[in-house]
Amino acid sequence: MYKRLLVAVDGSEQSYKALDHAVAIAEKFGSELKFLTVVPSTSLYFFTDESALLFGDSRNISNYQDRIRSIYYNILTDAEAKVRSEHADITVSTILMDGRPSSTIVDVAEKEGCDMIVMGCRGIGGIKGWVIGSTSHMVASSCKKPVMIIK
Repeated sequence: MYKRLLVAVDGSEQSYKALDHAVAIAEKFGSELKFLTVVPSTSLYFFTDESALLFGDSRNISNYQDRIRSIYYNILTDAEAKVRSEHADITVSTILMDGRPSSTIVDVAEKEGCDMIVMGCRGIGGIKGWVIGSTSHMVASSCKKPVMIIK
């Protein structure tokens, strides 16, 4: 039923809870786990009365993006190492991508032939959640595959 699960990991407590659920499903169904971490693209802007201006030069932004990518890579490899050490019978692979998390998660699930997406929900509510949107909500509403969202 669930041969291949895509597990979105971002270092949050909820994503680690989602990882635990995915492991339980993998143990029950003999599923392969594909861990995905999406490094969001970053631009630093400051605002004037008339417009938004890019803050700093492209080298500074590139260096910042490289540091963020390194942090996300460590999150991904730590999750992989944890599952491999505790559940040697589960097949695990990792994917590190850059882009918009919600659309990247959906695209990777399709491309990799995943049967379900398992991800955490940070529970951002109020105005902040309305303005920036919820990644888990956007994935669930735009994906044709089952999506398990863990709180």
